[in-house]
Amino acid sequence: MARESATDEATSKTEINQVDVRNKRELREFIYYPAELYRDVPQWVPPLYDTEWEYYHPDKNPVFEHSEAALWLARRDGETIGRIMGIIQHRMNERFGTKNARFALLDCIEDLEVAHGLLNSVEEWASERGMETITGPHGFSDSDPEGMLIKGYDQRATIASYYNHPYLPRFVEACGYTKDFDYRVFRIEIPAEPPQIYAKIKRRLERQGFVLVEFSKTRHIKPHLDNFVKILNETFESVYGYVEMTPEEGRKLIKDYLRIMDPHFIKFIYKIDPAEVGRPIDPDADEVAGFLVGMPDITEGIQKAQGKLLPFGIFKIFKARRTTKQLDLFFAGVTEKYRNRGLSAMFAVTFIRDANELGLEYIDAHQELEFNHKVHDEWSRFESREYKRLRVFAKELTPGGLERYKQATAEVILRDRIAPPEEHQEYRL
Repeated sequence: MARESATDEATSKTEINQVDVRNKRELREFIYYPAELYRDVPQWVPPLYDTEWEYYHPDKNPVFEHSEAALWLARRDGETIGRIMGIIQHRMNERFGTKNARFALLDCIEDLEVAHGLLNSVEEWASERGMETITGPHGFSDSDPEGMLIKGYDQRATIASYYNHPYLPRFVEACGYTKDFDYRVFRIEIPAEPPQIYAKIKRRLERQGFVLVEFSKTRHIKPHLDNFVKILNETFESVYGYVEMTPEEGRKLIKDYLRIMDPHFIKFIYKIDPAEVGRPIDPDADEVAGFLVGMPDITEGIQKAQGKLLPFGIFKIFKARRTTKQLDLFFAGVTEKYRNRGLSAMFAVTFIRDANELGLEYIDAHQELEFNHKVHDEWSRFESREYKRLRVFAKELTPGGLERYKQATAEVILRDRIAPPEEHQEYRL
């Protein structure tokens, strides 16, 4: 990446410098800056640094085959005081006919001028490349963290989610950004028994030839992983923010997480002839219908390991996995052919059983679009509440750009179901 700089005249000692990702020293500064910013914040969780380096390298991250990105650091008197990433996801823009850029990984000290300088650097970079709007925080796709925390600052972050100081969303708004949509995160109490209707639906589906495949060893999951990517692409095809994974991207996602996952909470459903129920499933030949992926929360272990798996961090992570009371949900998908058939009940029965056996007490349902009422209604069957909320912001870079962006994404961002931002302004308190 070319090296550029922009200096905010109002704060002459603050410099916003673009980072060359091939310069290991600068990239290390970018990656580790939040560890200093959130050093005294018990809710912040570091990334897994073993894989974090690869995320920024075009030679190591296959997503760069259809994306471009740039990084910036803010410095004052030689001290790093902020960072930001800019992304143009070309495949997403082609899919929706948009000219939209993204900002991600915005972190800075409590200084509006620093936040303004960082965002302005991304905006200028995006405008030079013909972009009409900018939204964020987003990563390259839905498999990356997205949304800025606006509710739940007293809760520890989960894997693949942001944590930020309460002043940051205020700064983003002050720089001309407005709400695009929110993600809701529910906490669900795990019951001693699943709802009776779920058990009834599970028995009916089994009679129809739906077979739930469960695992006790990670190595047993590997033959099914191509089906994971297949369903992920089909399930989220109509969800804004998701970009279809290539086989290479899917393999990288799986490689990054599989070694720390609990195989008991990775489950697949296949559809076979009812007369054949009882035989082993062949993942290469049988029809896959859905999957669900969760894991006992390991973030306390990641904190104790300071984000490092090796040489001993992995043991701290596994200990946290054994002792936590929280189950995190990550991915779920059902092929279009079998949606609205009750497969979620089939998954829930076994998840509740396994959670109770391990002494887990509640679920973090991960981020769900605020207009996904179908999923939210499902949680009403349990004792549940929204306990976190994250916001995606948008800003116009050229006249009329924001309206064109909204029209192009109207089918996937259901704005008539989006609450006014004033209803959720806890970060103003």
